Amino acid sequence: MLTSSELIDLVKDYDPNANEDLLRKAYLFSMETHGVQSRTSGAPYFQHPLEVARILTELKFDTQTIAAGLLHDVLEDTNVSFEELEEIFGARIAFLVEGVTKLSKINCSLFDVRQVKNFQKFILTILQDIRVLIVKLVDRLHNMRTLGHIPSKEKRNSIARETLEIYAPLAGRIGMNIIKDEMEDLAFSNLHPEEHSNIFSKLNRIHMENNNFVQSTILELKRIFKEAGVNADISGREKRAWSIWRKMQKSDISFERINDVMAFRIIVDTKQQCYISLGLIHTNFQIIPGRFKDYISVPKLNGYRSLHTTVVGLIGQGIEIQIRTKEMHREANEGIAAHWSYKSNEIIPQKDESGKYKWIRNLIAIHDNSETLQDVMNYSKLEMFNDEVFCFTPNGDLIALPRGATIIDFAYGIHTSVGSTCIGAKINSEIVPLQTVLRNGDLVEIITSPHSHPDGAWEKFVVTGKAKLYIRKFIRTQEKKEFSALGLQLVKYVFSSTDVQFSEDLLDLKKFSCDSVDKFYYNVGKGIIFLRGIQTIIPRPRNSGAVVYKSSVCLEEFIPGIAVHFSECCRPILGDKIIGVLVPQKGIVVHVVNCDSIEKNYSSVVKMKWRKEEEIDSEFVVKLNIVVLNLTESFERVTNIISSNEAKIINIKMENRSTDFFDLIMDIQVKGISHLESIQASLRYCSNVKSVRKL
Repeated sequence: MLTSSELIDLVKDYDPNANEDLLRKAYLFSMETHGVQSRTSGAPYFQHPLEVARILTELKFDTQTIAAGLLHDVLEDTNVSFEELEEIFGARIAFLVEGVTKLSKINCSLFDVRQVKNFQKFILTILQDIRVLIVKLVDRLHNMRTLGHIPSKEKRNSIARETLEIYAPLAGRIGMNIIKDEMEDLAFSNLHPEEHSNIFSKLNRIHMENNNFVQSTILELKRIFKEAGVNADISGREKRAWSIWRKMQKSDISFERINDVMAFRIIVDTKQQCYISLGLIHTNFQIIPGRFKDYISVPKLNGYRSLHTTVVGLIGQGIEIQIRTKEMHREANEGIAAHWSYKSNEIIPQKDESGKYKWIRNLIAIHDNSETLQDVMNYSKLEMFNDEVFCFTPNGDLIALPRGATIIDFAYGIHTSVGSTCIGAKINSEIVPLQTVLRNGDLVEIITSPHSHPDGAWEKFVVTGKAKLYIRKFIRTQEKKEFSALGLQLVKYVFSSTDVQFSEDLLDLKKFSCDSVDKFYYNVGKGIIFLRGIQTIIPRPRNSGAVVYKSSVCLEEFIPGIAVHFSECCRPILGDKIIGVLVPQKGIVVHVVNCDSIEKNYSSVVKMKWRKEEEIDSEFVVKLNIVVLNLTESFERVTNIISSNEAKIINIKMENRSTDFFDLIMDIQVKGISHLESIQASLRYCSNVKSVRKL
C-alpha cells in the first residue's frame, strides 16, 4: 500500500508545486474515516480510494482531483457530512466528492423518478466540472479490476453490464480510451468468460506463432521509414479481445475470418509526417480497399485523431496500421485528461474550435429545454452514447452526428431554428427525403421556410437527443394550444345552451383542481374535465332545467304516472324505431329497437312511438366517431361544418392520435335522424374527414 509520502512523490514528479499539505490531509482523513472497513476481498477499504488516487496520478491530474479521489467514498460510506467535508477541504473538493456520490447512487438499469433526478443532478455537476466524471470512471475501473472478489455472480454480471453499457461509452466519449479499453475487456471476461477465454487463447497462439512476423514487419517498416528519412516509433500488437468479439458478432463471422487481428502503430513528430508515412505504407504494401479512415482532418466527436489504413502484410495477412503524432497518441489514450493542466482550472475551454466538446454543450441545451425528468435521462443518453458520422454544409462546415442520423438530425445539428423550419434537403446536389440516413462525407444542403414547423412524424426517424427533444417540445406546445382552444370553445358551447352569459368569473377553478384558466381550458379540451361537470357550476335561472325528453314520445299502451328516460347505450333520436323497457324503480327506458341490451329485459318491453315532429321541441344528443387527418385545420373544419348545420357540440375529445389520423369523439345535439344524416353527409364530403359513424 502506498504511503502518503510515496503518493505525494508521484504527484510532484509532474507538478513540483503540488499542495503537499492538502494531499497528506486527504490521505489521513480518508484512512481514518474508513477505519476498519474492509472490501469483499478482505483488504482494508482505504486501499480502494488510495488506488483511485494513484491511477489519477498516472493521468497527471491536479492536487484537487487527487484529493477528491482519496475522499470520493467518505460521504457515501462513512458518517462524514457534506458540511464537514466542505469546512475541512473547501467548497471545490466537497463539490467533486458529492458529484461522484450522486452518480454512484444511480442504478442505470432502473430509471425510476429518483434515479432520473440523480442523473439530472449528475449532468449538471459534470457540466460544471467534468473531473467528477473522471474520478467516477477511475473509481469504476478499479472496481472492475477487483470484481472477482464479489461472491454473487448476479451482482458481478450487473456491474459488468452497467460498465459495458454506461461507463465504457462515457470514457470513450471523453476520449479516455486507455480506461475504456480496459473496462470493456474486464466486463467481457466476466459476462462471457468462455468466449473471452477462447479468443484470448487464440490471440496467444497467434502471438507465439507469429512473433517473428510481428518483429519482421516492424523491422521492414523501420527500414522503409529510415530510407525515407522519417523518424518514427513503431510497435505491433494483437487487437483486444472485446474489439474482436464485437466485430465477430456484428459481421457474423468466425475468428479465423477476421483479416486484421494484428495492428501496428506508427508515431511520428508532425502532422505532415503522418501523411508522408501514409504514402510510404501505401507505396510498399497492397492496400485493402474501403479500409482507410482519416481522423486527422475529420476528428471523432471525442477529439480522437489518427490515420487508419489496412494493408496486406508480409505473409498475406491483413494488418491495420495507425499513424499519429505523439500529441495525438496521448490524446487517444487520455482524451480530455490530456488537455488538463494542473496550472489551470479550465478543463472545458470556452473556445472550442474543434467542436470536441459540443456534445457537453448539447447536454446543457437538453437540460434547459426538457419538460420532464425522463426527457433529461432519455435525450442525454442519446447524446452521450452514440457513434458518429461526419457530413458537411455547403460552406464546408463539418457537422458530426451519431451513426444513423438523418437530414433532420443534421438540420438541428446546425441550429435549432434550422431544424424546426426544415422543409427539404439536398445530399450531394440531389433532392432527397427528410428521413434519408446520412453517410460519411455527404454534402448536405438544408432548405428552410419561415412558415414551417416540426412534424410529429420526424420523431420516429431522428436519432439525436437534441432533435427528439425539440420535436417533442413543439408537439407538446401545439397540443396545449389546440386543447386549450378546444376547451374554451366547449365551455362557451355549454353556456350557450343556458340563459347564463359566459364569463370566466363564473368558473370555479378550485373545484376542478386547476391553478389557472388556461389549465382549466386545457383539461376540458383534453377530456379530463367533462362537460356535464361544467354544467354543475353554471347558476340556473328559476324555472329553468334540463330538457324534458319524455315530451318527445308517447306510449301506445298507456301506463299512467310512469317516468320516461332515454338510454345511454343506443341514444335514440327522432326518426329511429323505438321501444321501451320497464326498469323497476326507474321507469321506462327508451331504446332503439335493435339495441343489444333489450334482449336482457325482453319480458318488460312496452311499445312506444314518437309524437308528431311539429309537437317536439326537444333536441337529442348523439355520439359520433369522426376520423380526421392529423392536420391543425381538421378540428376547425369539422366544428364549422357542425355549426353551419345548426347543431350544438356538447362534448368532444381526441383519441388514437397517430402520424396520419386521429379520432374526434363528439357529442352533438340534433333535432332528429334526418338532421343527423345531413350532418354526416356534410362531414363525409370534407376532404379532411376519413370516416364518420354514430356510436
